[in-house]
Amino acid sequence: MCGSADLRAGGDDRAKMKRRRVTPCAVALIAVLNSGHGLAQLDQAITRKDLVEPWDQARAVLLSLTHSLDSFDQTDKQQLDQALGALDAQLSELQSQQETVAIGIVSKPEFAYIASANSDQLSRQVTQIGMSFTALFCGLKICQRPDVVAAQESVDALRRSLSEKNGLERDVLRALGSGGRNEIQGLAAQWWDGAESVGRLRETVAALRRALALSARDEGASWTLISLPNF
Repeated sequence: MCGSADLRAGGDDRAKMKRRRVTPCAVALIAVLNSGHGLAQLDQAITRKDLVEPWDQARAVLLSLTHSLDSFDQTDKQQLDQALGALDAQLSELQSQQETVAIGIVSKPEFAYIASANSDQLSRQVTQIGMSFTALFCGLKICQRPDVVAAQESVDALRRSLSEKNGLERDVLRALGSGGRNEIQGLAAQWWDGAESVGRLRETVAALRRALALSARDEGASWTLISLPNF
């Protein structure tokens, strides 16, 4: 029986995020997933771009805010911190679910039979995150910016892909039906990439919250450059 071990999100010491608990078996599976990068299937219902692009675009939008945070008053900063905290909680659930999907694809042949249920759950999570983004960006009066519009459109595209009837199930069955380990690992790796993209976004959310906290303590501090990690 497998015991438990700690795995830091992203494996990066720059991120002072809560450690995720996984079993040694899962650690071994993660190595398998990493070996599957670049082994994408053709004609997938849910692609790597669908899984990664929304969070990379949202992360770029959040990083752009660092140059204007010092113009906010304390009430605005408190409201922004609360919104970011709620967003991070939603992103944490999504990241965990995507990791579960990735590991299920590569380690559980029976996963195909519950893939649709997982996809439905993910669709609901992405819908909630999209609503949080809309409230956050419109509250900051940037919801009409081209980069913000593009990020929200990507989130909505992922939501539609996940809500498509049996899309994930078809992807899993196609990979399993191919009989090729490369195809199975490639599909699982794409989902793991999606989870890691969400993890990078969470790191940026955490950095912004640290910046806001430091700003609240010292309005004159040059906190923007101090608190944000170099990505």
